[in-house]
Amino acid sequence: MRNYYDAFDLSSLLTLKNMAAGTVAGFAGSVVGKLYGGELHIYFILALILAILFDWAGGITASKKDGSYASAYGLQGVLRTAVMLVLPAWGSMLDIIFHTPAPAFFYAFWGGILFHTLTSMTANFTRAGWDKWIPNWAIQWVASEIEAKIRRSEERSVMPAAEEQAATVEKGVDE
Repeated sequence: MRNYYDAFDLSSLLTLKNMAAGTVAGFAGSVVGKLYGGELHIYFILALILAILFDWAGGITASKKDGSYASAYGLQGVLRTAVMLVLPAWGSMLDIIFHTPAPAFFYAFWGGILFHTLTSMTANFTRAGWDKWIPNWAIQWVASEIEAKIRRSEERSVMPAAEEQAATVEKGVDE
């Protein structure tokens, strides 16, 4: 029979790595809480992060399906996402600076970015072939976004072929 004291052995938990990770996480959590303006705002940001993750999942699936998946475009997406997540923090700071009676700047940035993300997510889900789970009115609502995404994906999938053709022509000229 195993010794019950083993269940209370914290030696594997109380390591330097775990304490360092806990310190970093505590500091980062405090900074994030301060940047976004408190606990309630963190839930709004988490909802935004989840919407962004869903958007990314749909976008990656759609781009792999239509052959337009490109790491360069994905890296731009990471930068865009970072900006999208920083804007509500900036709004929270503006609320503090201007002593707004309610966090108007925070919610304005958050709401605009969430709406944009949900629109993009719906369009990506449709392009990925997941539209059977999306109401028709929502697909109609974002029809122009779907068309724009299809147009951009066609441009991205045509671009590498054109570059390859140009390289082949150049190589033929050099020989």
